[in-house]
Amino acid sequence: MKKTVSLRRKLNLTLSPYEGVYIFGLRYVEGEFYDYENLPKVAVLVAKQGSVFLDLAINYTKYLGWATLEYVVLPEDWEDTYDDFVYEYDLPEFHGLALKGEAVRLITARTRKRILVVSENAWQSRWEEVKQYLLKHGYATTEPQQLGEISITLGGDPEFEVIWEGEVVPANSLLIFRDGDTDDPIGTDGAAHTAELRPDAAYSEEEYVENFLALLEEVKDEGVLLSVQGDTYPLGGHIHIGSPDEYIVQVLQDEVERFVQVLDDFVGRLLLPTSGRARGSYKRLGAYEIKDYGWEYRTPPSSFYADLEMVRITYKLVKGLVETLLKEGEISYETLEDGRAKPEEYLRFLTKEEAEHFLAFPEKWAKGEIISLVPMGEFPPVLFVFRDEWDDDKAWVFKEALKDLPVERPVRIVLYGLAQRRGDYFTLPTAPEEWRLKEEFPKAPFVKGAIPEIWVGIPYRFRKEEEIPEGLLDEFVSWVEEYLAQLKLLATQEVAE
Repeated sequence: MKKTVSLRRKLNLTLSPYEGVYIFGLRYVEGEFYDYENLPKVAVLVAKQGSVFLDLAINYTKYLGWATLEYVVLPEDWEDTYDDFVYEYDLPEFHGLALKGEAVRLITARTRKRILVVSENAWQSRWEEVKQYLLKHGYATTEPQQLGEISITLGGDPEFEVIWEGEVVPANSLLIFRDGDTDDPIGTDGAAHTAELRPDAAYSEEEYVENFLALLEEVKDEGVLLSVQGDTYPLGGHIHIGSPDEYIVQVLQDEVERFVQVLDDFVGRLLLPTSGRARGSYKRLGAYEIKDYGWEYRTPPSSFYADLEMVRITYKLVKGLVETLLKEGEISYETLEDGRAKPEEYLRFLTKEEAEHFLAFPEKWAKGEIISLVPMGEFPPVLFVFRDEWDDDKAWVFKEALKDLPVERPVRIVLYGLAQRRGDYFTLPTAPEEWRLKEEFPKAPFVKGAIPEIWVGIPYRFRKEEEIPEGLLDEFVSWVEEYLAQLKLLATQEVAE
């Protein structure tokens, strides 16, 4: 099925050269003015002495000495509210004075056009000051902006579970994350349980990955691992899109839902299934937040950070999609029945090898072929996940007993809690009958993935009430070893007779 997404108003970069700079939508006004509809998205109006600007969304007439701002009078037959009228007819709203009272900032109510009205006196007698204001606030540029030269910035604040000594721990339990606030390059998210890395914004996908790797080196020095599994805490791989050009930022913000619609079809629908079990209501299409620099696309999980080449390709794809929609005003593509863009559509933005790598990621993730850790060197032999309620000292006993198992490759052991009414039983098929719960067993072992995973149920008494006796603990470890051997996960593959 063919799908077309169009911006409501194509990017209008009407520029006029003047005294060494290029000014957006430059017009000279004399007498009365009310033709706001035909102005471009950004406009500078130079007003001759005595000019009158009609139909403004202000409470009363403003006399500025060099110009007059007239408030709009609602027609007698208008039945809705004043605000409805202002929005319906897209009238300019007053946003303050500038240049010591010789300029007026206006923004239209519906299309959010930015209009700067400057007195002719200031334009002529204070040009250097006026020029600096125009350049600083995006009303002018030093280079003629061409549609083919649009630049956007790429950023992100991916979230990770922190693994310390093989176990997922709250990020704020470690100094490197606890010391950073929500704006620092390394810190925690609002909930403080997950770590966030916030690389500097970049102009290319390669630069973004380099900035991410620089932060990763700092974390690596602390001896921790970053997980993208997302089964303990919800993890997002948020993508930031902005621009150094204030006009482009305004367009990005005004048209955000259309940009996000396209990103959903090419990126979000593909990556969303790789979200962890803890993501909950955050696992949805169309998620975004408006930011000062543009917006943040919040649909993707952080799973793709398990593969740094996948990070580069994802950002290259996002950059190509956003820039195409900005330059051309619309984008058309074929979709599959589930709404995803057809595979051949990716070749407009990626090489064949890149497209194949990107499209193969979800299936590899589902099969467990992707190690759900950010590449940071060697992994510990045993990774632990503790589910349900545990006393810290009880959990430590089990972790210490199992951390040095002679596994053939890294293994994740999920230790979960059995209800008190279950008695002193374990859910391990290799446990002797008097210790084995016969009624139910945990999730089946997952042994074909990059990190095999087994689930073991632990009695309530040994999680919350008393420490497991040393002799029983030794037996428990032998049961786990036998189970791993049966699954061919021990370095020595001789199964006990």
